[in-house]
Order: sequence, then C-alpha cells, then structure tokens
Amino acid sequence: MSLTYSEAITRAKEIIAIDLQDALKTSANRAIQGHKVRERTSTGHLIRNIRVKATAEGIEFSFPFYAQYLEWGTGIYGPKKQVIRPKTAKVLSWEGADGKRHFASYVKGMTPAPFIRPVMHQQFMKIVTNALNEAFSDVKFN
Repeated sequence: MSLTYSEAITRAKEIIAIDLQDALKTSANRAIQGHKVRERTSTGHLIRNIRVKATAEGIEFSFPFYAQYLEWGTGIYGPKKQVIRPKTAKVLSWEGADGKRHFASYVKGMTPAPFIRPVMHQQFMKIVTNALNEAFSDVKFN
C-alpha cells in the first residue's frame, strides 16, 4: 500500500508518539528505581499517566503535575534552592513510606531524578529518524 506525503507525515507522528511514550515510561521507571523517593511512587501512577499523542499540530505530552518535582528536584535541590517551610502551619507533616506520621519545621527537599530530559537529549533524534524512515518507506514517488 502506497501512502501520500500527508499520510506519511501523519503516520510518522503516530510512530513518534508511541516510541516517545515508551521511552519516557522506561526512563521514568529507571529514575524512580534509582531514587530514594521510590517507596512513595511505587504505585506506578506516574508511569501509567505519561501520555504522548499525535495531533494535527504535532506531538502533545502530558504528565502528572508532580513529574516536574521529580524532573527538577525540590527545596535546596530544586530551582528555588531554598528549604521547604510550612506556609500556614507551624510544622510540616506527612505520612512516610513506613506508615508513620513525621513532623518537621523544614525539609531540605528532594534531589532531581530526571527522566524527560535524558530522553529528549539522547533518544529523540533517533526516534524521529526511525519514524520518518518507516513512514516514508511506503510513499509513492512520482
């Protein structure tokens, strides 16, 4: 079956979306497994909710809101480079992975565990090239 150029571009975007989503999920899994935050994220919510889809305009990405904290870090390790303090209460409070309640007047934050940037920097061009090669292999040239 021959494809037109327009159909090949559409097919290439679909292939790119599928391959990018797979690469991002693999990268996120590696980042979580190698990070001390592993216990809090073992539900797989992040990985299940990484979405990449082809649209008429290009490729659309969506991640859970907290993916940015894993990607860039928080507190002294994040973009603001400041400890995290309570805004309205006297202390911070959270339930730890051990099931116990913890209290602190501040926390240092979480080191980054990037999973988006490595894919974009190291795999993106290969994914696009492979998708274009596959999609345009069936284009009818006149």
